[in-house]
Amino acid sequence: MYKIIKKRIFALFVFSVFALTSCGNKVNYDNKRLISNLYKANNDTFAEGTAEKIVVPDINIEQVIENVGAESYFIASLDRQKSNYTKYHNPYKKMPMASLTKIMTALIVLENVDDLSKEYYVTSEDIELERDESRANLQNGDKVSVKDLLYGLLLPSGNDAATVLAKNVFNNYDNFIIAMNNEAERLGALNTHFDNAVGLDSDYHFTTAYDLFLITREAMKYKEFKEISTCKEYVAQIVQSDDTIRNEKWLNTNYFVTEELLMSSNVTLEGSKTGNTTKSGSCLMLVTKEKKSGDYYISIVLNAKSKRNSYYNTNALLSGITK
Repeated sequence: MYKIIKKRIFALFVFSVFALTSCGNKVNYDNKRLISNLYKANNDTFAEGTAEKIVVPDINIEQVIENVGAESYFIASLDRQKSNYTKYHNPYKKMPMASLTKIMTALIVLENVDDLSKEYYVTSEDIELERDESRANLQNGDKVSVKDLLYGLLLPSGNDAATVLAKNVFNNYDNFIIAMNNEAERLGALNTHFDNAVGLDSDYHFTTAYDLFLITREAMKYKEFKEISTCKEYVAQIVQSDDTIRNEKWLNTNYFVTEELLMSSNVTLEGSKTGNTTKSGSCLMLVTKEKKSGDYYISIVLNAKSKRNSYYNTNALLSGITK
């Protein structure tokens, strides 16, 4: 009797292990480079993305800036040995991120596409967007370079551009999402999960202000991210389905880039991304350089009351930078 029970327990254990290992693996993800990132990263590389490196203490009410009204925010320098300026509120709270998602979308593209002149075709499925979704006005049959798609991704925050990139980099949209989540884990952004490449609201699509700091810091290692995200306007020459050329002009959605609002005078702009949905509120990421010291800072504001409020909040954080 004991042997029978023992066999049944063993069989149940084997079934459970099989179920756990097979659940969620419907996609055949064979990009060895990205999978190896998670398992072969050395301790020093992985530690760069952990809280131990940035050293964010537990929330202290004295750290909260009174005139910043966003639900969550975080600002810190890239080099903590040069500056310990840090301000934050709910830095680890899981929040919707809207189009700040596209920071990771751009990062995955830059990490995995060596030739940015490579061209992808736009399909009718890529441009099937909801009425209120941001878009780069891509058309069915367009042939667009990866570089131009990155401009369409980061300037007008085009969900169509994001979809084209996500479908083509690994020849499968689901593989791209897996890559996003693998990279978040590698960077130590452990309270982040991506459900899509564009920023649409979902119960399975969330991040924290601190995690976005880590993701942005990695994206800033690529000069293309800096150059594109701070570009005021860009004209893409797109090859249409009839082989004629269409010029598509894109404007940056960032008010500091377009100078509709003035940024705090003690810094210069080095990187940016905006985001907004009904659930996320207004979100803003900035990378700035303090003029006197040359130190770089990343600021994240999540769920501000309005778009303009996200800029006022950010200026309050930037104005506090001191040496």
